[in-house]
Amino acid sequence: MNALKRVLGLPAVTFIAVGFTIGGGVFVFTGIVLKMVGPALPLAYALAVIPVFLSMLPLAMLGSAIPSVGGNYKYPSRMVSPGIAFVGIWIYVLATFFGQIPLYSISCARYISTFYPELSLKVCAIVLVTLFYIVNVVGIKPAATLQAVMVILLLSALLFFSFNGIARFDAANLTNFFEKGNNLIVGVALLTFTYLGSNGIIELGGEIKNPGTTIPRAYFITFPIVTAVYLCVAVATVGGMSWQKTAAEAEPLIFLSRTYLSNTGVMFFILGGAVLALTTTLNALFIVGTKSLLIIIDDRLLPSWLGSIHTRFGTPYILLTVIWLLSIVGIVSDLSIETFASYSALGGIIIFLPILIAALRFPGLYPDKYRQAAFTLKGAWLYICVGVGFVLILFFCLVILVDLKTMYKIGLFVVFVLSGVVYYVLRKRHLASQGIHLEEITQKEDWG
Repeated sequence: MNALKRVLGLPAVTFIAVGFTIGGGVFVFTGIVLKMVGPALPLAYALAVIPVFLSMLPLAMLGSAIPSVGGNYKYPSRMVSPGIAFVGIWIYVLATFFGQIPLYSISCARYISTFYPELSLKVCAIVLVTLFYIVNVVGIKPAATLQAVMVILLLSALLFFSFNGIARFDAANLTNFFEKGNNLIVGVALLTFTYLGSNGIIELGGEIKNPGTTIPRAYFITFPIVTAVYLCVAVATVGGMSWQKTAAEAEPLIFLSRTYLSNTGVMFFILGGAVLALTTTLNALFIVGTKSLLIIIDDRLLPSWLGSIHTRFGTPYILLTVIWLLSIVGIVSDLSIETFASYSALGGIIIFLPILIAALRFPGLYPDKYRQAAFTLKGAWLYICVGVGFVLILFFCLVILVDLKTMYKIGLFVVFVLSGVVYYVLRKRHLASQGIHLEEITQKEDWG
């Protein structure tokens, strides 16, 4: 773990955060919410960023005050409970390696097959996952460089579509702006999904240059960029054509691209926009996916050989290989895309809860570090931001559990959670039998 190097500056961290945030959600939820709120779509996007931004500020505070590798595990394991933190990561492993990565790689393959119908979706998905696996084994710096290139192309494609749509803007399309205003709150709630993801950068504290200032700055740069892009997309969606006609289409943004753009432009938008929105998230998942696991290995909760760092590349190549293998299993498992989406969303949300609790406890546990931090939340702001985060978590968990529909799928998720609890208890007992006490490990001052 100590072999990890601080090589990521502010631009690299920001590109990772932007790529993590702008995923396939903008393509999926724009159409869903358009049907709900009509021409008020831009307003819904503008309002949706507020609760997510507020709920991310406690994470920015922790990352600024005590930057560390694997913050999603490290902070709650030291400030809340190592058991709760471990089970959170256990769930996240299912969500990411057996949920998000297969989901995004198969979705990418589907968009690519728009131009190459004979393409095997599974083969294409496996090739994509293997590509990002190799890049991340070679080093975090090449992975971050690739991320920067992909994010620039992604933003270019989304803005290219948006400006062509805005050029056709007709105020008449916004007539009766609030005609579906009674659905606005639900629409805003759903669009908050499209702003989640940037919390992943707290995993990289040990590989970021000047993390105390870089991490909060990355948050404050990422959210305005993402919000501006989403607003442009939303205005192009409702301003260039009757929203009723657009909402009737299965893929509204793809439909509009065929209306606004030439054939070459459509290809650029789908490959540079839809595909790269997913691949930037795929690459970011490989970049951050090993970090909390490395801390768990340091805490002796997983075998030490899993955390081996490559002597030449400085990367956790065994863990990356495990992620790759689990992702391949997910791709070939024939589980539905909807199931992947639900599991990945649940894991991504649940891991957020113990970190917010850690942020609440941080000022009392580490008053000196709190006072010296480059960015802090003072007084009531800390409680407001954490409270907003709790509300988001509760809402999303309810929505996702309802969306799972069958008790079988819900039960399968519950069984996986319980398996994490059982493993933790047995592993803790095993360590204690060898004279190793987890509480002593997690009480050490080992930030960094």
